[in-house]
Amino acid sequence: MSCDKTEPEIVIDDILFEQINKTILVHESDSRTGICKALIFEITSENQTEPSAILKINSNTDLICCGGYNSVLTDSNAENVIPLNDSFDIAENLNWNGINDLNLDGFAGNGEKYIAYRVCYLPDGIEKFKFGWIKIRLSINKDTLTIISRATNQSNNLPIKTGQMN
Repeated sequence: MSCDKTEPEIVIDDILFEQINKTILVHESDSRTGICKALIFEITSENQTEPSAILKINSNTDLICCGGYNSVLTDSNAENVIPLNDSFDIAENLNWNGINDLNLDGFAGNGEKYIAYRVCYLPDGIEKFKFGWIKIRLSINKDTLTIISRATNQSNNLPIKTGQMN
C-alpha cells in the first residue's frame, strides 16, 4: 500500500507598498487609484463651520472598471472609519462597508493611524479579496489631511497587518 503525498501549496504574502506623502487642505481632495475603484479623500467645510474629513469610494464604473468593489473597515453604524494602530490584523471577519461618504473625523489629532480596506475581484464569478491599509494623519482641527503611505497584500484572501510592508 502506498500513499501519495503532495506538498501543500505554499502561499506567500505579496505586499505592494507605496510611499505617498500627499497633503490636502480644506476644500481639496485627492484620490488613490490602483485598488479597484478609487478612494477619494476630501476635507469639506460648509458655511464656514468646522471642517470634516470624508472618505468616498468612487462608484462611477466608467472611470475605473475593475469588475469588483472596495470596502473599508467601519464602526457598527457603518458611518465612521475606524482609526487603527500598528500590527492590527486586516482580514475577512471584520465590519466591511462600501458606502460613500465615510467619516474620518475620529482620526483628528491622533497622530499617524491606519485605514483598513479590502478589494474584491470576481474572476470566474468567485469573490477573491485583497486586503490593505492606508496610513494617514488628520490635524486636530481637521483642516489638513496627510496621506502617508499604503500597502496591499496582492495574494488573494491573505490578511495583512497595519504597517506591514513585506
